[in-house]
Amino acid sequence: MLAPLLATLALAGTHDADLNALFAASLPQVHAKTRVAVLLPDTLPTEIDPLYADAFATRKGYELDLGGVPDCGGANACFEAEFTGQKGGTPFGMKSVKLAKGRHGRFKPLTCGASCSPPSISWKERGATYTIQANVGTQRTERRILVKLANEAIRRGPR
Repeated sequence: MLAPLLATLALAGTHDADLNALFAASLPQVHAKTRVAVLLPDTLPTEIDPLYADAFATRKGYELDLGGVPDCGGANACFEAEFTGQKGGTPFGMKSVKLAKGRHGRFKPLTCGASCSPPSISWKERGATYTIQANVGTQRTERRILVKLANEAIRRGPR
């Protein structure tokens, strides 16, 4: 049902989506609910335009989502990216990666079975586990792009 709608979206090639602008309205509500520092890169390379932002937060974590349609809810057909921070937890992924400021992370490539799971990178700092999951790049470039996004979030620090 979403596939035809997504097919009508204008794909203007890869551009950098401004995450500061996309989440500007959501961040105050997230800060009001969570005690977990929000780490987020400034931009996200994407072919989807426009992107729609959703945010959820509890005292112990937050989730910032981007989809190709309003109220995507993380569905495979419209999912573009997700940025999370959860108190506690453990980074997950098959491959170890070195990140900015001496952080060590875990990378998980795109995996597909009955449905596909986008590539992700996760790391631990400030007593929380942070994860970026996004439809970025190709099988050859997804790891490099996710490391770059994580490093940008780490260097930028809490919002």
